Amino acid sequence: MLLESKNSSVMLDYGIKLMGQDIAQPLSPLPVHGFLDAVLLSHAHLDHSGCIPNLFRAAEPAIHCTTPTVPLIQILLEDSMKIAKYNKYNTFSSPMYKRMLRNTFTHNYDKHFVITSDMSAEFHDAGHILGAGNVLVHQDEYDVVYSGDFNTTSTNLHNGCQPPGKADVLIVEATYGDRDHPPRKEVEEAFIAGIEEVTDKGGSVLCPAFAVGRSQELVTLLHKNKVNVPVYLDGMCRKVAEVYLEFPEYFRDFNEMYSALTWVEWIKSTQERKTVFNEPSVIISSAGMLTGGPSVSYLAELKHVENSAVFFTGYQVEGTPGNQLLTSTKFTFEELTIDYSDKDVRYFDLSAHADANGLHAFIKSVDPSLVLVNHGDPPACDALKEWVNDEMGCDAFSPSLRDKYKVEDYVR
Repeated sequence: MLLESKNSSVMLDYGIKLMGQDIAQPLSPLPVHGFLDAVLLSHAHLDHSGCIPNLFRAAEPAIHCTTPTVPLIQILLEDSMKIAKYNKYNTFSSPMYKRMLRNTFTHNYDKHFVITSDMSAEFHDAGHILGAGNVLVHQDEYDVVYSGDFNTTSTNLHNGCQPPGKADVLIVEATYGDRDHPPRKEVEEAFIAGIEEVTDKGGSVLCPAFAVGRSQELVTLLHKNKVNVPVYLDGMCRKVAEVYLEFPEYFRDFNEMYSALTWVEWIKSTQERKTVFNEPSVIISSAGMLTGGPSVSYLAELKHVENSAVFFTGYQVEGTPGNQLLTSTKFTFEELTIDYSDKDVRYFDLSAHADANGLHAFIKSVDPSLVLVNHGDPPACDALKEWVNDEMGCDAFSPSLRDKYKVEDYVR
């Protein structure tokens, strides 16, 4: 999304879209035409940050984000460059990436900062991952809230977010705009019971997990419930965990997470990976959608481990290997295909996104005159848009590419 006033042009996130089996060659957003003053980055995940360095081909916009977001995007963007080189497709260059870092400015939550002569903003805790923020933008005439990704339900790591206040315009995610999550406590209990069920039979459980946020959440959950088998952490999850330990003030209970991350066994070599199935165990590893990383290697080995299981806890994009395994019990990655029909494959909804009820409460609190719904599959976006139109009595749209809206046409 691009916010334009008479004097300023400010981008709200600039990520990449993961495209099923073409996940290694993600879809980039439209190019920006004209001068760009700044980018407000809500959080580190690649679908929000992954294309920002491309803006530095011919520009020098200021990047504004929260303090913990910087080390996280360094991990994710550097990995993205490696994947691009391996798959031989064009992406941003290392000099562009370095220029982006030199033009990045960090802010703590709830601290007002100036963007341009007629725009200022502050980040508010979004309860999604480390450093994720709702963005409240003040313009001379109007206020705009950009939700980014947010969660209104408290997790083991973060408190549920509080809406940042009233605004004229709300740009809101709709990942779960058409459905609610089951009670989180019940899901956590079912997850732990499933782990114990599998390991009591002598099997192991592979938990493919998103490196940023979900893997640390799972380690904390297993530690709190005193799981009595070895728990291993592997892949990019380890690098991210090191960053998480640097920001104690950003967590609901840092001591609990610290205890969990010093309790879990960190896999640091290929040789260590060969030993994890010698006894019942739990392996938490990236990538969360089985699109690469150690989780793919573990999955191939797990096929030969009796009574083993794969537990997904995050959304699986349609067409990804993780989605295939979850829906058809077959796993395909590059030249590797495995039939998993004889294995235990389960999904536990431990989402870090607000569900429909949470989205409705958030929208009511902001009380906007114009709502733009994004970041969701078409049914979810349509459901949320229709709810706003019916319940809020204000204008709501689910924008397509290149759609433009003049705020003055909608603000009452």
